[in-house]
Amino acid sequence: MASWRHLSRVVAMQSFFEHLARGNDLEAVLEYNLEAHRDKMEDTTFAVNLSQKMKKNEKTIDKLIKKHAPEWPLDKMNPVERVILTLGICELLYPEKDVPVNVAINESIELAKAYGDDNSGKFINGVLNSVAHDDTIEKAPSSKSKKSKS
Repeated sequence: MASWRHLSRVVAMQSFFEHLARGNDLEAVLEYNLEAHRDKMEDTTFAVNLSQKMKKNEKTIDKLIKKHAPEWPLDKMNPVERVILTLGICELLYPEKDVPVNVAINESIELAKAYGDDNSGKFINGVLNSVAHDDTIEKAPSSKSKKSKS
């Protein structure tokens, strides 16, 4: 069975995808999706924080996607891969204290393998490794989520 952190990433990814694809309010979509999985999640704070950071930093993250995947304009990119990259880059730039870089990248690769096509995992791996090794990017200090059962 998947960990609650992995499930939190899935919920954040699916909620952000719906927000982008349909223009629905992210907070409302996230709350609906969290409610559907509440019995399997130890804590919802991680999913909420990740979703909020993805939305707040979307423009910055989009610029990094354009820089590190120049052959793939955002409007031509597979929308699932775009959301997974947004999630992965968000975790690299605005990390939680207890999520190492390699874990953030591996989690995004696993999401790509599960929700993308046959080549999504390789694509996500390449872009995220490029972002992770880009010394020109200023990364925020790690933060620790407050535990909440909400």
